[in-house]
Amino acid sequence: MSAVALAAATALLPVLGTAAATAMLLLVVWGLAYGAVPVCSQIWFAAAATGAAEAATVLFTASFQATIALGALLGGVVVDATSPSTVMVLGSGMALLVALGAGWSASPQRPASS
Repeated sequence: MSAVALAAATALLPVLGTAAATAMLLLVVWGLAYGAVPVCSQIWFAAAATGAAEAATVLFTASFQATIALGALLGGVVVDATSPSTVMVLGSGMALLVALGAGWSASPQRPASS
C-alpha cells in the first residue's frame, strides 16, 4: 500500500503540485508513504534471515544506502538530460513496479501437484 501511495504522490506532484496547498498535501502523502519503506524493508530482511538478525541488519543498511546512491546518480543523469518532471514520472513507475512485485510475492502459493 505504501508503494502505491508513494507512486501516486510522485506521479501527481509534477501535474498538481503547481499550487502550494496541493503540493504540500502530496508531499505529506509522499512523506508518510516513504516513512514506511525502511520499516517494511527491515521486516522483510529479518523474516528472510531467521536466526541471523545482525546479518540482516547489515544487509538492510547496505542495500538501503546503495539504492539511495544509485537513485541519486540515475536521477541526476535523467535531470541533466531531460527535466525534474521526468525523474518524478520514472520514480513513480519504479514505485509501481515495486508495488506489483510486493503484491506478487505476497500472493498465496499454490501447492505443487504430484
